[in-house]
Amino acid sequence: MVYDKNKWLGVLIMLGVFVSGCGDSTSPGPGGSGTPTDTNIDFNLFPDNYFADYAASANLTGSDNLGNTYTGNAAEKTLPETTFLGESAIPIEVKISFNASNGGFAAITQNQYFNTNASDRRFLGIDGDIVTVSASTAAIPATARIGDSGTAGTYTDNTGSTSTLKWSLEDGFNGNAKLIFLTSTTAPSGALDNTFTTTYLIQPDGTRLSVEIKTFNATVGMEVTLSGNY
Repeated sequence: MVYDKNKWLGVLIMLGVFVSGCGDSTSPGPGGSGTPTDTNIDFNLFPDNYFADYAASANLTGSDNLGNTYTGNAAEKTLPETTFLGESAIPIEVKISFNASNGGFAAITQNQYFNTNASDRRFLGIDGDIVTVSASTAAIPATARIGDSGTAGTYTDNTGSTSTLKWSLEDGFNGNAKLIFLTSTTAPSGALDNTFTTTYLIQPDGTRLSVEIKTFNATVGMEVTLSGNY
């Protein structure tokens, strides 16, 4: 949900894209059309076993606003309980790898931490090349209805940058919903550094059917969109 901004900048550079400029990706998001979903349905925001023994992966395809295309994979799995920022935490390991049509390859591994209180679930932060050093968090509800939204927290990392994580639930059509996590990161100067949006197409029980990952890095003026089915 929250991703390492410096790692993503490195990924973009590794892919060999040094041209500035921005634009809209044409990759479709999950759950784009069909019969509207009943807005009175309660959706679980996480799969039943997400904080116990979850493991899932999706093959990805996508493109950027500069004309490159991509193939790759995204995987998540639950790791054993540990501590993070001084409290008990459940880490979710996230791995993303992809190849670009220009010959580039990149891979990212990051742990994302949640607290252990199921009735007051909070996202605590991340570690990797960038580490969360302080956070102001709010509970992410276990269930929500289409139209609901909230802010999960504000996070400061060891570079002095600040990220805000928001979530929302939108119509995914045909009985499904789109669970959207949007992370916006500002540099110590206060200027926008990057945004990272993860959209899951989910069923009412929280089962994830597909994922779309979209990142925009203001430093290189580049937007990449990757999507795939579980």
